[in-house]
Amino acid sequence: MTRIVYIDEQAGWQSSVYAALSDKYEMHIPEIIPCNVSDIWAEVRDFQVAIVDFRLNESGQVSYTGDDVAREIHKHNKHLPIFIITSFEDNAILECTETQAIRGKEMFTDPKLLVKLCHMIDSAVSIYDKKKADCEKCIRNCQEKLASGNTLSLQEEADRFDAELYLSELDLDSSARANLINTGTSKELKEMLSLARTIVSNHRKE
Repeated sequence: MTRIVYIDEQAGWQSSVYAALSDKYEMHIPEIIPCNVSDIWAEVRDFQVAIVDFRLNESGQVSYTGDDVAREIHKHNKHLPIFIITSFEDNAILECTETQAIRGKEMFTDPKLLVKLCHMIDSAVSIYDKKKADCEKCIRNCQEKLASGNTLSLQEEADRFDAELYLSELDLDSSARANLINTGTSKELKEMLSLARTIVSNHRKE
């Protein structure tokens, strides 16, 4: 069952969302959200999807918005699916970055719209899981090829780099990220990757 965290400061909507989604998903809805947006990751880290109210600061309980929450989450996992759901859709669409903005909280109360929302959630999770699995498979295949004494083609090297980079971005707190893309080597690795792709592209044109 897909694990979802819902972030909203209003108790009424917390109850409505739980009633709408708890039969299909494992829900976590913190009754009190952190005062500091930097602490929000502790509420999110164990879940596959974050659904966030845009106007979190409307009641005055906190000073940050759903957009701030999305940015904070992506500091830890750059690709975690995030949905911003709000009645103030224009602001959400304009201000939220790297998220899916959903128009209106009636998505939770209208049966037809709820079906659409669930489809969007399921699709986002499926894409996220497939990308992760594909990257893991790519790295595993490259490791097996190297272990058998063969060398990787330029395309395989490029694909492995992309896969390792993507997986590292799913856990930006991990020390593995520092080893893979530290400040001193990131530029060099990207330049090598760009060169490899250019060579492969030119070879295909010949």
